Amino acid sequence: MGLSYNKRRNMIELAVLRGCTSNTRSMSEVTGGTFSSEFKTGDIGWPGMMSVRVYELDGMYDHPSLPMAGDTCQLLEIQCHSKLAARRMQRPKKGSKADGSDDNLEAAATTDSRPGLESPLLWLRADPEMEYLAEISMHQPLQMWINQLERDKDVVAQLQAIATLCTFPQLSFAIVNALNNCLMDSKVFWRVRIESAFALANTATEETDWAGLTHLIKFYKSRRFDPDIGLPRPNDFRDFPEYFVLEAIPIAISMVRGCDGKSPPEAVDFILQLLKYNDNSRNPYSDVYWLATVVDSIGKIDFGQR
Repeated sequence: MGLSYNKRRNMIELAVLRGCTSNTRSMSEVTGGTFSSEFKTGDIGWPGMMSVRVYELDGMYDHPSLPMAGDTCQLLEIQCHSKLAARRMQRPKKGSKADGSDDNLEAAATTDSRPGLESPLLWLRADPEMEYLAEISMHQPLQMWINQLERDKDVVAQLQAIATLCTFPQLSFAIVNALNNCLMDSKVFWRVRIESAFALANTATEETDWAGLTHLIKFYKSRRFDPDIGLPRPNDFRDFPEYFVLEAIPIAISMVRGCDGKSPPEAVDFILQLLKYNDNSRNPYSDVYWLATVVDSIGKIDFGQR
């Protein structure tokens, strides 16, 4: 699926290319031929309408408008409910100052807090309730995927956004910052935060100035290091969701590779430091799984010649 926004008509133009691994005959055998009359010759698909959920500035709207049968290529039009406020040129008033400024301009400027916004769309989701056994590929701008990750409370939507952000050909700091914000947010489901950690490791390249690696190390140190001495504090596993997230950090860091294919020195030193200064004397829980994770991370490191 791909979309474009028609600003003049305030509509979404959604292009859909649908494929089906089954055929009409096999589906007729499964259902006993009950739906065969609904298909025309050459039709591919399944009866019913797939819902398209549109998140706009004014709220969320469901549109059950995508037919699952008929032509494989379809162009749908979805009306938007939100509208962008039109910008108007401010004419100079009698009370304007000699330098051309006006006291009223500051108040007028606050009416549009999104000067770079080109459409009222935030993001789109197809079949958000997962009613169909289908693999859906949605093509939407980068900012829409970031909006979906940051604003959608559905864990499936968050995971879809993380997986898609990693596939963009050009990694940007906007992607890195969005993933880092997800990792830092303790209100996000811990499995989603773990996926953000692994995604940050994938974005740690020379193109992004290794920002992903820096964020991972900084995140762990903010949770488990003593800021006064710069060494790990004694283990404390009482917060289980936080423990699982922190347990994934060494594994994620061990995946980072430099331009030469080797693990960066700061990644190696960090993981070795976790093993060297591990202290479980004050922890009511065993650290055997934590130590196994750290040792496994060391095994994934490519030391090179040091």
